[in-house]
Amino acid sequence: MVRLFLFIVFITLCVVILSSLNQQILTNFISQYSQFSLIIYTGFWIVLPIFLFPAGILAIGGGAIFGFWEALVCTMIGVGINSAIMYIIARYFSKAFNANKFEIIKNKFCKDEFTLILLLRLIPIVPYNAVNYMAGAFGFNFVKFIIAGVLGKLISAVLFINLGNNIANYKSYEFWLALLLVVLMGAVAFWVRKILNRRVG
Repeated sequence: MVRLFLFIVFITLCVVILSSLNQQILTNFISQYSQFSLIIYTGFWIVLPIFLFPAGILAIGGGAIFGFWEALVCTMIGVGINSAIMYIIARYFSKAFNANKFEIIKNKFCKDEFTLILLLRLIPIVPYNAVNYMAGAFGFNFVKFIIAGVLGKLISAVLFINLGNNIANYKSYEFWLALLLVVLMGAVAFWVRKILNRRVG
C-alpha cells in the first residue's frame, strides 16, 4: 500500500510540474532547436535510464512537448537502444561475480525468458532499469530480450505519453481518463507483486 501511494504521489508530482511549465517557453525552445529536438529527446532515452533516471518522467515529458505519435516513435527507438546498452553493461560486469550462482537463479526462475521479460514490461513489477540490468546479468538471449522488452514497453509508453499529451488540458475528460489509466496500471503492478511475494515467500 505504501508503494502504491508513493507511485501515485510520483505521478501527481510529474503532472503538477509539467502542467505548470510555461507552454510558450516550451514552444520557443522546440522552435529554436526544431531540427534536433527529437534527436535530443531520443538521446535522453538512450542515456538517462542508464543512471536510473525514472523512465516515466521521460515518457510524460515527451508527450507534453512533442505530442503523442512523435514522442511514441522516439521513445520506442530510445528504449530499444538503451535496453541493449544496459544489457551489455550488466553482461560485462556480471563476469566479476560467480557465474554459477547466476545460472542457478536463471534456471530456476527464468526458463521462458521471452515471456518473463514481456510480463515484466507489461506489468511493471520491477522497475524498467532493473529489468535491463537483470537480463544482462542473467545472460538472457539478447534478441529475445530486445523484442520482448520493446513490445512489452509499448503499452506503458502509450499510457504515459498519452498522459503527457493531455497534460496541458488538465481540466479535460481526456486528461483524467489518461491519468486514471496510468494509476490503474500502477495498482495492477503492485497487486501482482503482492501476490508473487506471497507465493514466493
